[in-house]
Amino acid sequence: MVNPRKTRLSAKLRRAPTRYEPVKRLAAGGMAEVWKTRAVLETGESYFVAIKRILPELSQQELYRSMFEDEARLGMLLRHPNVVRVYDAREVGDAFIMVMELVDGTSLKSLLDRAHARGACMPVAAALHVTRQLALGLDYAHLATDAKGNHLGIIHRDVSPHNVLLSRGGAVKLADFGLADASVHQTMQSEELVGGKFGYLAPETVLQKPADHRIDIFAAGIVLWEMLTGRRLFQGSDDGITVRNVVRQTIEPVSRYNSSVTPEVDALVARTLDRNPERRIRSAAALVEAVDGVLASLDPRVGARDVALLVGLHLARGMTAPPPPRSPSDLLAELDAFVEASVDVEFDLGAAPLDPSQFASLLQQPASGVRPMPADEADDGDGFGS
Repeated sequence: MVNPRKTRLSAKLRRAPTRYEPVKRLAAGGMAEVWKTRAVLETGESYFVAIKRILPELSQQELYRSMFEDEARLGMLLRHPNVVRVYDAREVGDAFIMVMELVDGTSLKSLLDRAHARGACMPVAAALHVTRQLALGLDYAHLATDAKGNHLGIIHRDVSPHNVLLSRGGAVKLADFGLADASVHQTMQSEELVGGKFGYLAPETVLQKPADHRIDIFAAGIVLWEMLTGRRLFQGSDDGITVRNVVRQTIEPVSRYNSSVTPEVDALVARTLDRNPERRIRSAAALVEAVDGVLASLDPRVGARDVALLVGLHLARGMTAPPPPRSPSDLLAELDAFVEASVDVEFDLGAAPLDPSQFASLLQQPASGVRPMPADEADDGDGFGS
């Protein structure tokens, strides 16, 4: 159900002259950066939003600009509690910006990075709840239609901890559809580019076989595996090792690294990570159903409060590394020319699109036998661990 307040805010930002006051840069990636910004309407009302823009050094490159415009076009069509909202998109001088929902919290990546450094595991029920909310967002995206009822054919293709945002209130939101496959994404299709990060690719993507929405299920399974083990699943010392691990590495049961994991949880994770798409959990809706079945016997009371507690502890203990310093005036100079619309969010941005032609050469190198990183330290009881 669409939040009425968010709908009204979107309309206000599109109609009324708006002054944007950058507060701080929240994140940057291979293509873009995100700023926390105060949007001030001519009525005096103000709202915190997030402004995403292409990095200045890439803003004049047609490929990246077209991809950014595709992302904005798709983002404005999506309205779901588990998907970060895009309110508006505009040109500001030579820059193109997106005005987005501000998620006051952290990314799952930031939260897990600290845990992985200690070999700590997220509580099983909390990890399943995050997975359930992520799957709800994916299910909506996979089935989404435009205003005329035409199926958008969305495959996110970049599901990873970077793009899962957790709010202080316990909300779980899927972000960044910039590398998605969709009917409105003209650039990614015409350039035959692949979305995603090496460590979260599905085997069929690496092997350049036909792929569908089930690659998002596989990626969600990787995220769940990593939440439950405090380790990276496929990450190697270089891209070649990582890609080969995606295709060849034995996927160990989660219970090998986490004694709190039940056989039912092991089976669920294994079904999401089946390298054969035909045996994999068939859809995001089926993943929600499967998680519900496990949670019913494990802890049906788990919910947003548990996520809120984890986020609160994470932020209170200074786990989030600050982004590189930059003066708000760098962005303000461009926004001075902008007198109309909106934005908001906090997360680590993804990388640039991948060229699938590189997969073949990476796979030809000999297998390394690299295993998931060892757990160096025991859980110190700050919200992770069993």
